[in-house]
Amino acid sequence: MSDHGRPNHSRFAENSDAFPLRQALRCRDELIQTVIKTALSAVLACLLVSFGLSAHRLFDHHRAKAGVWGEVLLLGVVGFVLLLTVRGVVLNLLSFKGLIGEWRLWSARARTGWDGS
Repeated sequence: MSDHGRPNHSRFAENSDAFPLRQALRCRDELIQTVIKTALSAVLACLLVSFGLSAHRLFDHHRAKAGVWGEVLLLGVVGFVLLLTVRGVVLNLLSFKGLIGEWRLWSARARTGWDGS
């Protein structure tokens, strides 16, 4: 295996370990993007919970005018989207370890001047 078990393949040097500084910068950027995406997804999950609770209170307050199916359908959709959002947060958290490891590997190679030849 030419990529030595790294989860992210090089988009700069196909089938080689060249350009360690570029790879380190790419890994750093990807790690930053993952942190931002995880934080925004966590905020979205909190907002979905808040929206679901507000919708439940609204339906509870106007129970005589609104049917039960509207609440069930709305809370079902909110719950489904919440599950997808939480799944994305968990997957991003699990990918942090691999990204940090690859970033450290490429940073060390860039500092030592290792060029793969």
